[in-house]
Amino acid sequence: MANITDSKTSVLFDFDGTLCDSETPAMEVAYIELAPYLGVPPTPETMLEFIRANAGKAFEFMIEAADEERKSKNETETCEESRANKSEPKDIMSVINPWREKLGLKPLAETNPGSVSLLTLQKEDTLVALGNLCRPVDGCLEVLQSLNNNGLSYCIATTSGKPRVPVCVDAANIRNYFPTDDFIHSGESDFTPPRFKPAPDVYMKAANAQGKAYEDCVAVEDSGSGVGSAANAKLGLIVGYVGAGHIAEAAKDEHAKMLMSGGRSENGRGAAIVLRNLQDLLPIVYAFEKFRKDSPDSKPSDFNVADCVGSIGGQHWLP
Repeated sequence: MANITDSKTSVLFDFDGTLCDSETPAMEVAYIELAPYLGVPPTPETMLEFIRANAGKAFEFMIEAADEERKSKNETETCEESRANKSEPKDIMSVINPWREKLGLKPLAETNPGSVSLLTLQKEDTLVALGNLCRPVDGCLEVLQSLNNNGLSYCIATTSGKPRVPVCVDAANIRNYFPTDDFIHSGESDFTPPRFKPAPDVYMKAANAQGKAYEDCVAVEDSGSGVGSAANAKLGLIVGYVGAGHIAEAAKDEHAKMLMSGGRSENGRGAAIVLRNLQDLLPIVYAFEKFRKDSPDSKPSDFNVADCVGSIGGQHWLP
């Protein structure tokens, strides 16, 4: 189980698209919630474009972007106003319910548009979909078990809220590794107002809860905003990951380069390495743990992750 050990290092995992393949169903829910207000009927192609553009972002920001797009098209109502007034385009509404059914959601007409906001609907629908569809990414169980066996501490540091992440932990059958929600730190739920990545707060909170110095922590991230958050928190090592299903095969190389670019961090720092196989995280973490124990006065930046490449079996990217 997740624990606070006497290891020098703690591994702070992002959740959606990093430990669990929850990003795809969650983003599909976000897409079908906003599709009636985007002006075009939903298609698999536009959904993939939406997921690529918005993965890792809070739904509040997606609504704001949709409102701006509507404004640019001279629409007079916001998304929320259109929902409350039931003024969505009928041709789009006619094809939404089959998409909702695939995710285990009830028809849109039964969602009380007059009293339930779009944001509330998204949160409720996401819980339902994730409870049905959330699964651990390949290698997740092996990584968590190895960290347990070797006495390294770890926890979750995510933008996503509670109870969403606990629901996913249960649905993915990894609750034995996170026996209480004390090991789940949420930028949305643990701060007032919420502190979304790339703000550093959730990573700082997670490191403090584990009793580790920021420079002794390893962040594992799949999004640019998450890499930015870890960099802004001045964590010791940032490892990117592109193995989950929400990153299309053809987009993995571009996504890896984005994670290394540091575009969302205050100092331009990006991921030190990006992995396709989550299990390749293990030799890197163990090498970093040894480095921090053997050279406590050294800077984390002195750790050369390229020295671990010989122990990595899967595809990887270096800056």
